[in-house]
This record gives sequence, C-alpha cells and structure tokens, in this order.
Amino acid sequence: MKFPKTIFLVLSILITMISCQTRVVTPNKPMYDNTLELYKKYTIQTKDAKSQKLEIIKVDATKIYGKNKAGEMVEIERSEVRDIKKPDVILSVLIGLAAVAAVIFIPI
Repeated sequence: MKFPKTIFLVLSILITMISCQTRVVTPNKPMYDNTLELYKKYTIQTKDAKSQKLEIIKVDATKIYGKNKAGEMVEIERSEVRDIKKPDVILSVLIGLAAVAAVIFIPI
C-alpha cells in the first residue's frame, strides 16, 4: 500500500508542531525566580496532572499568575508545579522544513 505524499506531509507538520517544546522546569530541574519570562506562553503541569496553557503575567515567591486562552486570570502555587514547557518555534520550523524536503526529494 502506498502512502500519499500529502498525507505524510500533513502528519509530519502536525507532529512537529505538537512535539517541539522545551522543558523549563521538571522534578529534577527546579524553578528559580528568573526561570519564566513575563508575557510569554507556557504549558504548566501541576502535581495532580492537570495541564494549562498560560501567558505568564507575574511570578512571586509563592505563586505563578497567568492568563489562559479565555482571558481568565489563573493562579498556581509554585509548590504544586510538576513541570513547565515552552514552545520551541525555531526547532519546529527546522523539523517542518526537513519533513517537506524529505517528501519532495525522497520518492516513495
């Protein structure tokens, strides 16, 4: 069975855009005061496995304050954070270009 190039291209781009995130905070990599950049978007996972995408507004000694997609203000206790990821746009673009080049230059 042949796999059409367009389906391969679309799947490659989707996987690339979803998977290219850099872990900023993990259980082995603690959060410091200057770890998060203000007004940047991050995906924050708490210890109860809930995940939220937020634009960081403020960080203090005990809480992280952010705004979700709906525009609601969200407060997360720093002690409840399990891991934080930020999107890596440059890596996503490079992998996407490599996938497009592979589809164009490699016959299936």
